[in-house]
Amino acid sequence: MNKTNGVDFPITIVGDDRLAVSIAEGLRANGYFTVLLSTVGSTAGKDIQILTDWPETIQSRLVVVATVDRLEDKLEMIQRIEERVSDDTIIAINMEAVSLPEIVEECRHPKRIFGLNWTFPVGQTYFAEIISHAHSNEVALESLVDQVKKYWNKDPYVVQSGFSIRARMMAAMLREALYLVEEDFASVESVDRACRNDAGYYLPFAGNFRYMDLMGTYAYGMVMKDLNPELSTSTTLSPILREMRTLGETGMDQGRGFYAYSPDDRKNWEEVFDKFSKEMKELIKKFDHEKIYR
Repeated sequence: MNKTNGVDFPITIVGDDRLAVSIAEGLRANGYFTVLLSTVGSTAGKDIQILTDWPETIQSRLVVVATVDRLEDKLEMIQRIEERVSDDTIIAINMEAVSLPEIVEECRHPKRIFGLNWTFPVGQTYFAEIISHAHSNEVALESLVDQVKKYWNKDPYVVQSGFSIRARMMAAMLREALYLVEEDFASVESVDRACRNDAGYYLPFAGNFRYMDLMGTYAYGMVMKDLNPELSTSTTLSPILREMRTLGETGMDQGRGFYAYSPDDRKNWEEVFDKFSKEMKELIKKFDHEKIYR
C-alpha cells in the first residue's frame, strides 16, 4: 500500500475496475509515467504508481475517472477529487446512461467537468468520446482534446449534447438484437454472425454515413422507410437481460452469458481479443478514410 500526502503528476487516473487500469496502461504504453488511485489495489504493471489511500492534494492538470454508471457514485467521486485539486484542474469522467448536466449540477466548478468515454482495451483502439455541454469551458475543452491526442494517441470526437452518442447507438443496436431473439426471428448465433460479417466488416473502415455514401444513400432510405415501423421501440429492459441478471449469468466472469464458458475460456478469449485489437488498430491506421484522398 502506498501512502502519500499529495500527488504531483500531470495526469492522475482514478478507478477500481479494469477500465481504469487499461486507461493507465494506455498512458504508460505511450511512454508516460502514470499514477493510478485505486482503493482496492491493482495488478497494473511497472511504471504505474498505485495509490490505495486518497491523498490530501492532487496536483494534476487532468484527473481521469472510471466508475460504474450510477449518478451517486460519480458525484461522490468528483466531490472527493474537487476537495483535493485546484480550481482549474480538468476532471474527465466516463458516462453512458448518466448525462453531464446531471453531474455538473452538484459540482463546485461545473465548467471544467467533462465526459470521457473509452473502449477496452484502451491502448489498442483510437476511440475516445469527449462530452461537453453549452456551459463548458472552451479553453479547458481544447486542452482535454489535445491531451487525449497526445498522451493516449487517440482520434477523439467531441459531442456538445451533454450525453454519450456512442451509448445511444450501441443501445439501439442491442435493443433490436434482443428483440429479434425474443420474438424468435433469429438466434443469438445468427445475430452475431450478421453483425460480425456485415456491420462489423465495414464500420472500422468508414462508419455509418460514409458507408451509405459508398453504397448509395437512396437504397438505405428505401429500406429504412419500410423497416422503421417494424423496429423495436421498447422503453423497458429486455426480459432476456432481466432473467440473466436474476440468474447471475453476467458474462465470462460467471461462466455464462449468452454463451457458456469453461474456466479457461476467459483467458483464451482475452488473449485472442488482445491480438485482434492490435491488428485492427494497425488496419484502421493503414486505411484512414479521412486521409485517403487528401
